[in-house]
Amino acid sequence: MELTLPGKLHKALEREAQDAKRTLHAHLVRKLENVTPPIDTIDPRPLHANLPRLTAYLDRVPGVRVLSSEVTPDAYWWVKLTIDIADPLAWRVVQELGFVLNDLSLEDKLPTVFKPVSPPPYLNGGPEECLAWVIESSWNYIDPGWIADTLEGYLPRPVDQPGSWSAQ
Repeated sequence: MELTLPGKLHKALEREAQDAKRTLHAHLVRKLENVTPPIDTIDPRPLHANLPRLTAYLDRVPGVRVLSSEVTPDAYWWVKLTIDIADPLAWRVVQELGFVLNDLSLEDKLPTVFKPVSPPPYLNGGPEECLAWVIESSWNYIDPGWIADTLEGYLPRPVDQPGSWSAQ
């Protein structure tokens, strides 16, 4: 396989390889191994089949409303949601989702990111009107059904009962 890289990218990769004390080839192989899933997991069908399952689960969380979701052409996915900041459980929900989706375990971190997103506050309204949250897969071909199962295993149960959340 022959690969021609744009000049700036080539120089940056050469510098990274040099700093890592590897050949450029070894460095590229290592980088690609870190972002390319095993061949047996490359199947886009679960992405499309299970993203609705994840969004349905999230819609059951107190104060959460899913706004949109999508599977990207390169097999990543995302879910955009709001959390009603007037809900007394709002910050508990943020804390639980942040823990499970961002920091579940040092050894077994989920390939997801949970983060706030907002248009410029000075041009729009405050957080009551414009603050949203995004859950994104950080690896491609990650089954959103697996993420739904993981959330279900860690979030309070039943997830749609506010009393479950406050008892924690």
